[in-house]
Amino acid sequence: MKNFFFLVVGLAVITGSFYLVMQKPAPSRYQAIQTIQIGEKTIIVEIADTEVEREMGLSGRETLADGAGMLFIFGTPGKYGFWMKDMNFPIDIVWVDESFIVRGVERLVNPYTYPRVFYPPDNIKYVLEIGAGEASNLGIDIGTKVSPSL
Repeated sequence: MKNFFFLVVGLAVITGSFYLVMQKPAPSRYQAIQTIQIGEKTIIVEIADTEVEREMGLSGRETLADGAGMLFIFGTPGKYGFWMKDMNFPIDIVWVDESFIVRGVERLVNPYTYPRVFYPPDNIKYVLEIGAGEASNLGIDIGTKVSPSL
């Protein structure tokens, strides 16, 4: 009888816990969506401004929509390294300083480059990842001004 009681209580706790977990909405991967302006073009960007979001980046996704990207925001300027771990498509990496001036561009970075780590030429505070070839299509080069809506 004692074992039956503990079995019933245990099942009730497990069922109740499962119910509570299922009632919470699933968190979205990236909460903040913003836009940035480069010349006449607008890019919709997901913001990665926490360590977990920056580490995950675009990895695991199958594609990136045209006109979309991810903007990584760091607390202080530095030479932050980026790699292509678990990436499924090539990208352009745009290194942007705290004044929103492009300091460097890595073009057509393919997933097979992993485990190579890419670093900016100067201290940066922002990194924009966009689809491969988009930096050239948008005319992004060293010295280009990026206008965020942050």
